[in-house]
Amino acid sequence: MTTSSASPGGPVAPEDAPPVDRLDRGHLSRNQLVALALASYVPPVGLASVPALVLVTAGNGSWLGALIAAVATSLVGLSVIAFARRYVVTGSIYSYLPHVFGPWARILAGAALFLGYVAQIGAIAFLVGLFSGSFLLSLGFEASFDVGVQMLIYSAAVLIAGTIAYRGLDTSVRTAVTLAVISVPLMLVITVAAAASAGLDLGAQLSLEGATPSGIFQGVAAGAVFLVGFESSTALAAETRDARRSVSLAVMCVPVGLGALYVVATLLQVPALVAASDALAAGTSPAAALAVEGGLGSRVASATDLVLAVATFAALIGFVNYGSRFVATLAADGLLPARAGRIHPRHHSPAVAVLTICALGLGAILVMVALNPDDIVGVYNSVATLIVYFWVVPYLLICAGALRLLSREGRLSPLTVVGAGLGAAAMAWMYLNGLVNPPAPPLDAMSYVAVVAVAGVFVAFLAVDRLARARRTASHQTHH
Repeated sequence: MTTSSASPGGPVAPEDAPPVDRLDRGHLSRNQLVALALASYVPPVGLASVPALVLVTAGNGSWLGALIAAVATSLVGLSVIAFARRYVVTGSIYSYLPHVFGPWARILAGAALFLGYVAQIGAIAFLVGLFSGSFLLSLGFEASFDVGVQMLIYSAAVLIAGTIAYRGLDTSVRTAVTLAVISVPLMLVITVAAAASAGLDLGAQLSLEGATPSGIFQGVAAGAVFLVGFESSTALAAETRDARRSVSLAVMCVPVGLGALYVVATLLQVPALVAASDALAAGTSPAAALAVEGGLGSRVASATDLVLAVATFAALIGFVNYGSRFVATLAADGLLPARAGRIHPRHHSPAVAVLTICALGLGAILVMVALNPDDIVGVYNSVATLIVYFWVVPYLLICAGALRLLSREGRLSPLTVVGAGLGAAAMAWMYLNGLVNPPAPPLDAMSYVAVVAVAGVFVAFLAVDRLARARRTASHQTHH
């Protein structure tokens, strides 16, 4: 029952259609879809975080790590849009794979993406807490990073984002895009000011002085955190006008547009981040440290944390919308309870799926923080690593699927083969590098946690799917 259509949009399906088919079809414009896609990837937070995350392992090779992440995800994006131009779906990669592979591929991708969306929502809620806590700390609220306070911030952020998503796409798009737009200029000013103050040190950066291949590839995985899941806007295809063109544009604007922006930002920020290493070690956020290093003062640094908290909340709204459509599709296909696929009669949102994905994402981050109260930043690093690993499987499958799809149509070209092959290889190496050159604990364990988690959900989904097939077969035989 995976939603797929030969035409982009059309009237709302009748009441006897599967619930997920009763979404508000053809409602979003191309500009709205692209704007939500960009807002969901919080450019200001990416500008504030990607260079600092990549720098930890890649050093002067940080710009190359950011570039590889952008190129790899862009190449995967070409495979995604091969399907987006042909099929209108609500389940993203999960809904594309049945057109080229058997049920196993659909269920395997579904298991990985289900975990990925849960982890994304938990991680984004954590970032809201991190930036909010840093802002409150600058105001003198010493308890801002206490576990209880952080948990309250996570809960409030998810509750509000879920309420906005529950009320429909119009509310979500307006809120998320507005919050993202007002927060971008400040990070651009901080980046330029920091670069002007600390210099660029291009000789050391371009020569990769002191960088190692394993460190650069660990940096690739860190940088990819703000790019993976870029294809999530495909989950809104059924609700978008001229979906084949609009969705393809929305998909590629993240890895190409934002990926290029992060490469430039990394080149500009690395020398200033190195100069601010003591402040970073003391717990100052990268954005605040850059503001001080750029001579903008402590007040701007404090304001930056508040602005980034607001921008991150915009991302939370976007991913609650994407994740809820995915959950509703799993419900329509029988892998989750049918109740999770119900569509609100007035708001035309997958209301129960919104509640489901919010509860799971919030619950996951609350449990992990409660189990690790003395290292909550380490919790985020672990979850962020898992997000990348969860998305590796669907990306490998979609690259292979695109080759099979185009080959079947007689449209396979050497360029397509090379692009899909390189994209798949880069994504696979992001995972394998964690095994060959393991990072420090506890991140080294995430390679195994990801495999066990995906395998567990895959087995559960497979069992549910086979049971549902057996029931349908028995029912069919009874009626005949």
